[in-house]
Amino acid sequence: MKTFEVKLHGKNFLLNFDGEPKNFGFYATKFVKAENLQRAEKIAVILSYQNPNLNGAVLNEDVFRPTITLEEIREVNSLNFFAKKSVSDFTFYPVDEKHISVEVIKKI
Repeated sequence: MKTFEVKLHGKNFLLNFDGEPKNFGFYATKFVKAENLQRAEKIAVILSYQNPNLNGAVLNEDVFRPTITLEEIREVNSLNFFAKKSVSDFTFYPVDEKHISVEVIKKI
């Protein structure tokens, strides 16, 4: 097994952090073990969706689907993997609602 650092970008996540649902994006770095780059990306995306910060917290309906895309991936040595694995998490940022269509806002 190889070890990988996977940088992801999440978009269109409707979340309620402060009592009012708002659109957020995020950046996340995951450290995973996998056979190859493609498998590492899949594992990192699955781990992100299963994280308690997202799992059950996403308020989106089908019309406004959240996405997680790969920003960067690289193989790292095992020492780097174990040193950073436990500290990876999400960095959320608010998305300006001007970038969301009126039809989607009405459905939210």
